[in-house]
Amino acid sequence: MTNRRSGARLWLVAFIGFCLLHAGWAFASPYDGPPDEEQHALRAAGITQGEIIAGEDRFQTVPQSLDKNNVVVDGTTIHKSCFPQHVTVPANCADQPGGDTTLVRTYVTEARFNPVYYATVGWPLGLWPDYKGIVLSRMINGALMAAMLAFAVVAASRWTRHKAALAGLVAAVTPMTAHLGGAINPNGIEITAGLTLAISLIALLHERREDVNRAAVALAGVSASVLVTPRFSGVMWLCVILGVMLVPAPWQRVKTLLKTRVVKVWMGVVALATLASAAWTVLMNTAEVADRDNGFLLKDVLRGAFMDMWPNIANQMVGVMGWAETLMPRLVYVVWFAALGVLVLGALVVGKLVDRWRMTAYFIGTFVPYVGMEILLINQTGWFNQGRYFLPGAVGIPLLAAHILAHRALTAEHFRSMTRLLAFLLLPIHLVCLAFTMIRWQSGLAIYNPLKGSWSPPYGSVLPLVFGALGVVVLAAMYWVASRTPKVAQDAPEAESAPEVAQGPVPAGVGRS
Repeated sequence: MTNRRSGARLWLVAFIGFCLLHAGWAFASPYDGPPDEEQHALRAAGITQGEIIAGEDRFQTVPQSLDKNNVVVDGTTIHKSCFPQHVTVPANCADQPGGDTTLVRTYVTEARFNPVYYATVGWPLGLWPDYKGIVLSRMINGALMAAMLAFAVVAASRWTRHKAALAGLVAAVTPMTAHLGGAINPNGIEITAGLTLAISLIALLHERREDVNRAAVALAGVSASVLVTPRFSGVMWLCVILGVMLVPAPWQRVKTLLKTRVVKVWMGVVALATLASAAWTVLMNTAEVADRDNGFLLKDVLRGAFMDMWPNIANQMVGVMGWAETLMPRLVYVVWFAALGVLVLGALVVGKLVDRWRMTAYFIGTFVPYVGMEILLINQTGWFNQGRYFLPGAVGIPLLAAHILAHRALTAEHFRSMTRLLAFLLLPIHLVCLAFTMIRWQSGLAIYNPLKGSWSPPYGSVLPLVFGALGVVVLAAMYWVASRTPKVAQDAPEAESAPEVAQGPVPAGVGRS
């Protein structure tokens, strides 16, 4: 009972910390400041009018105050906002959503997307089509993401050897993920679902315990069902993560899981969710590709990819905010990549052949499908990839790396120090990114002060920074306490110093792969 209560307290503290961090972004952002937000908001607003399925023309009925950037050019409706992708232009150039409830018909690029996410987070837009409704919808999205991340914290602390995945979690949750936690965009919930699925499968398949971890089964089932629902790419991410974790996996462990009723039930739930998502994608043609020819030559595509596009995608996974136009100070990327490098390269050095195979497969599965699609379809789609699109897979890589390090080399004391060091280095970067992006939105980087500018957030510039700072403090305290070395490890350091336990019973949640 004590352990259950401590797990609930840990979840609650982590949930509050992530909610505060996401709230900083939710209150700081102008309408359509986060990537593609207006189109996602219009899709949600259309659903509140009962338009679950959009017609072939992708038009929906929405409140006038939310339709700020759709303009008609030569008979075609296009999205034309004044400040996204123009980093020196502050957000005051755009019309603000003022609450006009007059209904209009407008083209919505996401009109055929799966309605489940939009109905869940977007209902306030039907009641308050102004900043109140926008911020509430952002907060619902941020709370859902925070709940998933809090479950990941509990799983890392209670289900992984030496609490190793906590260190991976600090590095996996980048400022870009937090940015999406303060936006109306299904990409954020997709990222957190990929993260919780990865950590639950690590616990189920590669952490040795005598019984079946029913909580991990439930978390894996919920995560997989959430992952496949919002976007058509979710089914691909489910296949990638499952494939990496299962091939190869201890066959005896797999057979034990497959015989368990709770596993069978959740497999059925995930199968139904996957079939429903795939059916929606096919019937609604959400992955439609334009019939055009951009005239790119393969040699020019590869040159641009290697020299410009792909290196920038790495930065975007850490955080190139807004519509992928606001680069953070360079030191942000240096520090974050160094932290990831310690985990990933360390795992490749100390891991066995099977570990290296799994890490390589995870990297290939994360990047090759989208990159391959972009190269093959470049003349129909243009350059469409952004770093955030890869995060549902990429967030699992540092988690797996930490798992390998715990089983092959490092002790509990090592991971306690690593988790605290990474939290000390990386959490303040979240606040730096929030403040720097506020400067971009408020003054177009003309005034390096997040409290001044020609545009200010609807509830003031101080509140987002207070929320962000409180979130960083709460999460730092949470990681510090959660990474404490168990008392049994302190009493018997010689048992913990060995990379693997060769003989004797293995406590629940501790094991080898």
